[in-house]
Amino acid sequence: MDSEDFSIYFYNPSLPASVVFTILYFFTSLYHLYMTVLFPRRGHRQRAGYFIPLLIGAFLEVAGYAIRCASLKDVSSIPLYAVSATLIVIGPVFVCASLYMLMDRLIWPSGEGNGEKQESFLFVRVRRLWLPRIFVTLDVISCLVQASGSGIAASGNWEGAEKDTGTGVLIGGLVLQVLTFVAFLLIVGSFNLKAKRDQQTIPDGAKKLITGIYISGFFILVRSIYRVIEFALGVDSYIFSHEWPLYVLEAVPMLIAISLLGWYHPARFLS
Repeated sequence: MDSEDFSIYFYNPSLPASVVFTILYFFTSLYHLYMTVLFPRRGHRQRAGYFIPLLIGAFLEVAGYAIRCASLKDVSSIPLYAVSATLIVIGPVFVCASLYMLMDRLIWPSGEGNGEKQESFLFVRVRRLWLPRIFVTLDVISCLVQASGSGIAASGNWEGAEKDTGTGVLIGGLVLQVLTFVAFLLIVGSFNLKAKRDQQTIPDGAKKLITGIYISGFFILVRSIYRVIEFALGVDSYIFSHEWPLYVLEAVPMLIAISLLGWYHPARFLS
């Protein structure tokens, strides 16, 4: 096959769609930059430094779709495709990291206890400050595994031994991300129910943040499950050979999730 006719894509990709999502993610990222860095300086608002990973994730999405635009101008370039695919895959990991760090602000020990007070979840005694550290550590591992798996598979043009090895590694990272995020949602829900059962007063701002976590969490899970199914079925599947699932089940859900977390931003609701 002539090199000019070779394409790394398994379908006829849409450049306008990539441009549109690059722009949408760019403006969403600017809003998060304002809310995370600039908005807290304007008043007596809590600094939300723990949302910086989410900001990074949002800009990774911008970079991923922007590089995809460049890749569509040169569909035979494996490096452009690999970098774009990797950034789009690992961007949500940074979004989850911010939610895990936000957890420490939303779990209240009963009484006057300090941050080391023990709480119970699923019959396991855990220290409150350990929870974010455990989840962030799992998130970092998931990010590294996904990035390495995507890079290995793309480097071999999704063929041969590189495809099998890379896909297996990538699926492992995605499954770890899904399990970690499901456990996170269960813990937040558990403490939320416990606070209501014990008739503890939950601040209105915290209630709004929990609502934002639940709604955005749904869309993050949709995206993550889609990715697991996509790579589990392989490059010969319908999902891999058509472009619309990438936008409907990846780009749109993550854009909604990041936008919702911009609206339900802790800098707005935590004093």
